[in-house]
Formats: sequence, C-alpha cells, structure tokens
Amino acid sequence: MYANVIVPFDGTLPARAVLAPAGDLAWHCDARVVIVNNTEASDKASKAALKSRAMSMSGSDVDFWVDLDHDLGRALIEAARHRADPIIAIPIRTKPGGLRRRPVMAAMPAQVLLESPVPVLVIGPKTDVTRGLPMTELVVALDGSPESEQVLPVAVQWARELKLDLILVGVVRAGGGGAGGHEGERRYLEERVAAVGAEVPRTSFELLEAPDPATGLCRFLADHEDAVIAMSTHGRSGLDDHPLGSVAQGVLLESPRAMLFVRPTR
Repeated sequence: MYANVIVPFDGTLPARAVLAPAGDLAWHCDARVVIVNNTEASDKASKAALKSRAMSMSGSDVDFWVDLDHDLGRALIEAARHRADPIIAIPIRTKPGGLRRRPVMAAMPAQVLLESPVPVLVIGPKTDVTRGLPMTELVVALDGSPESEQVLPVAVQWARELKLDLILVGVVRAGGGGAGGHEGERRYLEERVAAVGAEVPRTSFELLEAPDPATGLCRFLADHEDAVIAMSTHGRSGLDDHPLGSVAQGVLLESPRAMLFVRPTR
C-alpha cells in the first residue's frame, strides 16, 4: 500500500511524537520511514540516535531526506513526489487564535495539508500516541458532500489491505430530525455502505446525534480506542484558502485518535 512513510524532524517534542505512529504504519505496510530535515544541524551522532529510535519503534528500514533548498513543509512535499507510494505523517500543534478565535496552525502542517499530493496522517494535540498507531477500525466521517466522499477510495484501500473494519459515520443535530427522524441521512449512509461493501465486507455505519459534528465525532472516537479517523480536509462548507474545514479542525483539536486526511480535488 505504502512504500515510504515520510515524517518531519526538527528536534521538537511534537516531531518526536509522530515517530511511533509513523513507525507502526510503516511496519503494517512493510514500508520505510523517511525522516525529512531541512537544516545542516543534523550531525552524524544525532542522525544515528534518531535512526536507532525510529527503527526500534517501527522494526523497519529508516532513511533520511535532507533538503536545504526548501522550508520543512515544501521539503516534505518534495520528498513525497520523489518517493514511491508515499504517505506523509505530521504532528500538529495549534496556537490560540486571539481576536479571530480560530486557532492558528503552524506554517509547516498548513502547507502540507493545502498542497500534499498524497494522503496525510496527522497526530493532533490530544492524540494518544502511547501505543503507537493501534488499528482495528477505520472511522470515515461523511457529511453528504462530494468533497467528503473523496476520502472513500483511500479508506477502502486502508480497510482492505490492513484488514480493518470500516465504519461510515454521519452526525446530525440532536433533536432536529422532525417527523422523519433523519431518514434521509440514514438512507445516505446505507447507500454508501452498499457501494463499498463488495470490497470491504466488514463495513457498517453510525448516525450520531450531537450538538455539532466535531463534538459527535470526538465522543464516538473516545469509545473506539483502536481506531483511526479518515476525512477530507474540506467538506460541505470548506474554503480553499484554509488548510482544514471547520469540522475537520474541530475534530483535530480534540480527537484522541490519529487522523487520515485526503485533500479533495475540485
């Protein structure tokens, strides 16, 4: 499925946190961990120590990609373009948004999410990485938009090749179903289950009621300790100039699970 799991390293604690889940994914795929650095500060001793740690986490081969011509975000994207069957894995920490209220994402992950030509595995600020990347389920967030559905081919590939249960999840506002009881949303999910069931027989759906989609998804994930959540970077209301739509960002800030993002094409 993947031959290269590409991760950044700039010496920070968040960068170290991504090594365990990236290593687990590499082990599942029989892939190589590619550590990307864009400084000359990576002396031989530092590289040796980091390589030893990454290999102990992943049990797989580790390589380095040093790119002195680009910033770290661009270096990750360039590495993905020049490596076979790649996926990028990054940590994300956000800062308070001040008067704008919307939390501010650092330049590196924002650039990767906006421009990456391949899927991106994200370790958020509340992601539990103590067990690496435990995976028995892949939760796919859908909102009925064509953009959100573009994650489905990647999710099906993950579920099929990594032997995961596939759970398609929609969220509706609590108490807002009226006489129909959200029958339209339920039928939509049933149709999507039928569409992918031939490739992934262990596919099911959940229609959640919650005050908002991000809250519903995070509550659901709290009860699924061995899950990864997959979603499009933008759904129904996403804007092209923001790295994530409002729901995706809300889940990212609170999710205890790793997130798989796919950038939709328009």
